[in-house]
Amino acid sequence: MTLHPQARALLDSLDAASAGPIAQTYQQIRLAGREAALAATERIGLDHVEDLDAAGVPCRLYRPRHGAPVALYVHGGGWVLHDLETHDNFCRHLAHVTGWALLAVDYRRAPEHCYPAPLDDVQTAAHWLRAHDREHRVDASFLPAIGDSSGANLVAGLAVREHAAIDFQVLLYPAVDRRADLGGPGETSALEAASMEWFWEAYAPGELGDTPEVSVVNATNLADHPPVLLVTNEHDLLRDQAEDYAALLAEAGVDVMGVRALGMVHSYWRQPDLFDASRSTVTIVGALLDAHRARSR
Repeated sequence: MTLHPQARALLDSLDAASAGPIAQTYQQIRLAGREAALAATERIGLDHVEDLDAAGVPCRLYRPRHGAPVALYVHGGGWVLHDLETHDNFCRHLAHVTGWALLAVDYRRAPEHCYPAPLDDVQTAAHWLRAHDREHRVDASFLPAIGDSSGANLVAGLAVREHAAIDFQVLLYPAVDRRADLGGPGETSALEAASMEWFWEAYAPGELGDTPEVSVVNATNLADHPPVLLVTNEHDLLRDQAEDYAALLAEAGVDVMGVRALGMVHSYWRQPDLFDASRSTVTIVGALLDAHRARSR
């Protein structure tokens, strides 16, 4: 279908705010995003929100109630942009709606810290959460990991590196193949091909981009991976590679549910105030987390 009107409105606002090539502006974008997030006056209240040190990795715990099941949350932003503050209100929303606690990981970012540093931090946080859940009044006996865009790449990369580290993957429009063709939606994508190429090179320069922990389509251990919910956007440069990855997982025997959000664009998931589809997707994620946790018992 054509762009959803809510997606068109987002693209129009991005065009108006464009500051130039990402290689020249990423530090400005980081600062502006953080300042805007910190200036927000309305925040969703939860039982408990706390910044934690997870064996040297800064994290933030969102707990909607004592004893809540907990998931790891890995934010997107091309491995370069965004942090705990830019995703703070969305993580509050996700925890509030689903009833799941979240441990959001403030992993080291490229280009200052390229692969494997961000993935190392996600793995460390997952191990720490398994070991320290009770003292923070959450339950990590069944531990999902949720990631959007490059964050979803890190979740998938963790499954390649250590499949037993997590029990379920929620991959929102993941980047999974460094060498994939970025043609397709063109002017209807909220993510430009030139920016995505730069993000890839910032995170995993040269031949590093082909390692299976980065281009997870190259992994040879897919059959060992935990179950997956993989969500793509109809108008997204990453759509085809992500759906091809879902097919590879299914062919390997992994329990996979694939959802394509019609009319949607990159980043819709973390903007529930703008997109009805975001709120619907959050509901789907919560239901699947509950179902797979119950099945694991």
